[in-house]
Amino acid sequence: MRKIFSQTKILLPTLYIFPVLLLLWFLANFSVNVPYWDQWRLTPIFERVAEGNATFFDFFTVHGHHRILIPKLIITALAFATKWNTQAEIICSVIFVMITFFAICKIAEIQFHNKSKNILHIANILSCLFLFSLVQHQNWLWGFTLFWFLTNLCLIMAVYFIHTLENFSAKTRIFLAAIFCLIGSFTLIQGLLYWLVLIPSILSIEGKAKQKISRLSIWILLFIISCIVYAINFNPIRDPKPFLFTEQPFLIINYFLAVLGLPLVRLPIPAILTGLILLSSFLFFTYYFFNNSWFKPENQELGIRSKLGKRMNWQWELRGKIFSITDSSFKATIPWLTIGTFSLISALSISVGRAEYGVENAIISSRYTTTSILLIISLIYLLALFVQEQQKYLSIYKILAVAMTGIMTINSVYVVRNLKLSFPYMESRKECLEIINYLADSEFIKTSPDSCLVLMNGKTWLVRQGAEIMAKLGWREFPQNLEFIKQPKQNYGYLDNPQTTAKPVIIKGDETLNLGGWAIIPDGKETPNLVLLSSGENQDFFANAIVNLESNDIAKIMKSKLYSRARWKVKFSAKSLPVGETVIKAWVYNSDKQEFVKLNDEVNVKIEIY
Repeated sequence: MRKIFSQTKILLPTLYIFPVLLLLWFLANFSVNVPYWDQWRLTPIFERVAEGNATFFDFFTVHGHHRILIPKLIITALAFATKWNTQAEIICSVIFVMITFFAICKIAEIQFHNKSKNILHIANILSCLFLFSLVQHQNWLWGFTLFWFLTNLCLIMAVYFIHTLENFSAKTRIFLAAIFCLIGSFTLIQGLLYWLVLIPSILSIEGKAKQKISRLSIWILLFIISCIVYAINFNPIRDPKPFLFTEQPFLIINYFLAVLGLPLVRLPIPAILTGLILLSSFLFFTYYFFNNSWFKPENQELGIRSKLGKRMNWQWELRGKIFSITDSSFKATIPWLTIGTFSLISALSISVGRAEYGVENAIISSRYTTTSILLIISLIYLLALFVQEQQKYLSIYKILAVAMTGIMTINSVYVVRNLKLSFPYMESRKECLEIINYLADSEFIKTSPDSCLVLMNGKTWLVRQGAEIMAKLGWREFPQNLEFIKQPKQNYGYLDNPQTTAKPVIIKGDETLNLGGWAIIPDGKETPNLVLLSSGENQDFFANAIVNLESNDIAKIMKSKLYSRARWKVKFSAKSLPVGETVIKAWVYNSDKQEFVKLNDEVNVKIEIY
């Protein structure tokens, strides 16, 4: 018996902590300390803060469709504290989720009244599995999107303060919940939904009729004030399409269901079907608890017959039964129904704004899973409450728990495998930023989807501007006098496609040229992330290629699997080169020695205009 107890004592904490450890391993191996996309829009704010010229409206202005006031403040504080190490934002996201999970566990502990410990542990472990799941990889690896995790945190904390701090006064609980609702409202536009979905929670707090009316009135007033403030100079980047639902209802419905199913499935049709199952399950549990737990036969002599909420004790009569919003069975379900309802409405709002891009857009946007996960978590605890009443379904609950664990494990393996393939693209941004002073303002660098600058932001001028500000603030150094090694002592690779010929390759008008080869860093026994192309004797680069293609032949020659993806290929337009005859050379950047090293061979080209 002691042995079993000892094993349980070890196994249980392991199950709780494993998803967190997996996530930390994932972040340690795949996060890159380089600003990405929307983050570059924050650099002017950093500059104004450093100069003492920043205003409230620098942070309050609309970003897309959202007022990310609180995230901007957090990111700015972290940027100045760490010289804008973007991984600090990622750590912040992890901390948000840790607090969220702790709050969920405390809510569950209260709602389950310390009963059914096994069921509670299963629910908590599944909740941990989803909250820290790798299916949210876009949000985990992009610190800027900490607002998704903060949005979840604010809702859960509001629920936590209302439903667990029963020793505190009602005013204190509502005040604390309102603070988090205000924070959430100015984190993402979805945060405004808190005020609505939390109304049942506000009404569930014990009190007299006048107290309940007063609390509800103040709560709604705060919601209205938040909306009014939110609407000040609200100019979204894209015009809203309020009639899209009537024009293309199936498009929105499919997108909505796909968003709900994304945490479990990453294929369009299966994701839609999974989303439908999750939605149906939530509606079933809502009906079940409403019909079987919330409505209970009461003594007809109670005299509760007031037209206004039955004397404002928030009780109603339906078919001879009395519904009480303060009933203990009902209160146990309110937190999870609130969380699930928020997830559904949030997913619907995302769908209305993004459905025009098609279901495939939802599938590739793992950032939307962070909100959808809340629906699954609500279902996990609603099902646990159901099993607590219907013990005969306990075995089914355990089977579902094992199945979901298996699905999430498969998803994690899938995410890691795909990121290993795309990681050179992510890591190339770091190398690209370091040598930004050597990147020419060519058509390729400005517009090609393979340009390492475009990979950081489609508007490359934002990256250049941001780099200047970072250098000005002393946050990063960008070398300007690097050495070009034209005849290296070691072999760094070849430009072998097309093969060198005496006659130049002629490119006319808008024609394109394909180049390819392979590259390594021999001393480091690794492959570089970028190959850089120069023309003539220029000491800057008009194009780049990502080193990420299979090269089993190179690995065999070098007798190392580290070189199994050392090939590169690039296509560029003649517009990126000067008119006339020139020589294209390929280089790699050795960051350890801070030097550019030329690859073997070069290509003669002649650019002709019609």
